Amino acid sequence: MVVIPVISSKGGVGKTTIAANLCTALAQRGRQVLAIDLDPQNALRFHIANEPQACDSGLVEAATGLMPWARAIRPAHGGVMLLPFGDVDDERQIAFEQQLARSPGWLGDTLERFGLPAGTLVVLDTPPGPSVYLQQALRAASFGVVAVLADAGSFATLPIVERMLDKYARPRGGYLGTGYVVNQIDPGKRLNHDVFELLRQRLRPELLGMLHLDQAVPEALASAAPVQRYAPMSQATQDIDACAERLLERLDTARQAASFPTLRTTETNR
Repeated sequence: MVVIPVISSKGGVGKTTIAANLCTALAQRGRQVLAIDLDPQNALRFHIANEPQACDSGLVEAATGLMPWARAIRPAHGGVMLLPFGDVDDERQIAFEQQLARSPGWLGDTLERFGLPAGTLVVLDTPPGPSVYLQQALRAASFGVVAVLADAGSFATLPIVERMLDKYARPRGGYLGTGYVVNQIDPGKRLNHDVFELLRQRLRPELLGMLHLDQAVPEALASAAPVQRYAPMSQATQDIDACAERLLERLDTARQAASFPTLRTTETNR
């Protein structure tokens, strides 16, 4: 099981869109994918659920014992399985957040109990900025995907995400690395282009890819379909596919690197 939270330091960067389309792109490559919506907005369903209206219950209900986990997980586009957050009122949301605060390792422990097949990719959509949901996601993370825009706001708030990664993810032995996706690149806008160049220079070793501004993305959302299905020949589809390929390459490289010390230790013991 590889846990991949998609995170951002601020809202409006297309984090949920990136999470949803990464899920379907990874599934198209033969990977088993479980998408989990950790954002109380419960918006991931509108991108990939076969029946978005049927996703009004999910994670919170299962976590509080009101429904079985197997019933909370629903089929989604492209063979992805989706665990929606569910539509909950403010009192139940606060109670759930208090439960998460009391049990810092709840998400990781819960995923272990799922008994998912080896190699399953668990993609988490998280709320923007620091939250108890992000803490849970980073404590369970194998690899973090950070969504940013090529604007001054994203550049200025990157340290927020970096601090969270340094605190909850990077110190753990099982953490394989971080990748950045720069969204809504518009080469026709000078400021957008200049900020992107700054981001590319800063993030170059960890840059997964960039997503060009493409009208196919909002059109796909309006059609309740992943962009790969709605517009398979679009620039957005090409960009998402490139990010998915790069993500899988990064995971494979990190796993191989992590295995070398074990092999050396075994040979030494012999």
